[in-house]
Amino acid sequence: MGPDRKDTAQAAVYIDGQPVQYAGEITLPEQVERPAPPLLSSMGQQAGKVAEAMAEGFRAICIAIEEAAAAVTKIWGAIQAAEEFRKALRWAEAVNRPLAARYHRTKKKRIRKKYAKRILAWYREEIL
Repeated sequence: MGPDRKDTAQAAVYIDGQPVQYAGEITLPEQVERPAPPLLSSMGQQAGKVAEAMAEGFRAICIAIEEAAAAVTKIWGAIQAAEEFRKALRWAEAVNRPLAARYHRTKKKRIRKKYAKRILAWYREEIL
């Protein structure tokens, strides 16, 4: 703004949605004291309800984690069993060729299961 206050446009300054100053004016609103928020311990009954809700939420999370851990344990057991059978089949292909050949030539799932059990029993007895 020039010293003669010419060529100035009106401009407004807003604080909390209220206009507090126009160009050329210097006024600020008075400070309004706001009460401090109450502490959790001074809320009385509400603190107990909040704590109960938090405890219930934590219990739900713990149950979900236990279920997930059980599922992971089950999957891990299946992975280990599959890996053990893979090793047993490789050993049977190298050492006990007739048993491995019967397993590979069989098309029916029920009979393949029977030979898989025989291969695992042979592997556990002879190799391990």
